[in-house]
Amino acid sequence: MAALLTVKSIQMTTATVTVNTEIVARLNAYAAFTSSTPDAVIVAALEYVFTADKEFSKFTETHKDHPQLLRVKEPKAAVKRRKVRQSDSTPKVS
Repeated sequence: MAALLTVKSIQMTTATVTVNTEIVARLNAYAAFTSSTPDAVIVAALEYVFTADKEFSKFTETHKDHPQLLRVKEPKAAVKRRKVRQSDSTPKVS
């Protein structure tokens, strides 16, 4: 039997959510079943729900200004590291 969801690779944003232990186990199993990652399964499942729920589609058309309840973690800025010359890393003895 084919997988219910088609999982595709997309750019991800990090957010923290809490789910029960049973869902985590089933999520890991579905990710293994689809040869994917749990993150990609969650995204595909949510896309499916958002598309299939016609009442939600009507809601989003009329409620453009809704509260942002999910906290998104901002990506950390890349830290520039200074190159250490060999002479700088050698301890100086007086």
